[in-house]
Formats: sequence, structure tokens, C-alpha cells
Amino acid sequence: MFNQKLKKAEGFILLQKNLMKTVFVKQATPVGDIEALTRYYKSQDVLSELFNEEMGWM
Repeated sequence: MFNQKLKKAEGFILLQKNLMKTVFVKQATPVGDIEALTRYYKSQDVLSELFNEEMGWM
């Protein structure tokens, strides 16, 4: 049980790192700093909710 949760957590950490790279490094369209930060934090919220739900904390 713990190993499964650990693997899920590692997967979410990878998603988070890839998300940060995508938003801040490889922007497909040029956006302003505020828009990039807004997108990043909204996606972090979604990722956090998914993580908590997946781990059974919600």
C-alpha cells in the first residue's frame, strides 16, 4: 500500500517538474509574466487536488 502511494507521489512530482518546464521554458505562444504565473498556479492547484484525491486525503 505504501509503495503504491510512493510511486503515485513520484509520478506527480515528475508531472509538476514537466509542468514548470512547459510553462516557463517551452512556451508555445509568447505570454506575459503574469499570464504565465497565473497558468502555472492554476495548473498547480489542479495537480494538487488530483494528488490529494489519488492519495485518499480528500
